[in-house]
Amino acid sequence: MDLLDFHFSYRPYTILDESGEGLREVGLPMLPCTLISDNNKERTADGLLDSGSNGVVMPMRMAKMLGLKLEKADPISVVGARTARYKSKVSIILGRGGRLCEPIADVEVSVIENDESPLILGRNPIFRLYRITFIEAEQRFEMIPYRPVR
Repeated sequence: MDLLDFHFSYRPYTILDESGEGLREVGLPMLPCTLISDNNKERTADGLLDSGSNGVVMPMRMAKMLGLKLEKADPISVVGARTARYKSKVSIILGRGGRLCEPIADVEVSVIENDESPLILGRNPIFRLYRITFIEAEQRFEMIPYRPVR
């Protein structure tokens, strides 16, 4: 698989403040990608890089846009709360603006009912394919394809 080096600035993202009543803007490591279903529907999105997530977690609205076939699965914990989960598969193309890697095929995704959640890109497959460095002080991140040391 041919993967590219990527360097992205954090993207502004609006979240609830600590009181839970107001909103505030923060910078988050959002990775541009395109999701492709088995029926060739595509959706471009920014996914939150999350080293605390085991895999890809997608809100139901996105799964419906892609026309994914959903299979009921065991509940999942997302941000500390248990929620119903469905499983499906997509292909993922990382990048934007003409700098795109080859599709990562047959990636299992967990689909949750919470449509407020962003697309979450976790350890499988992203962190298994890339060495990722978060530079918080500069609000940016770097992704270098993993090349085993021989």
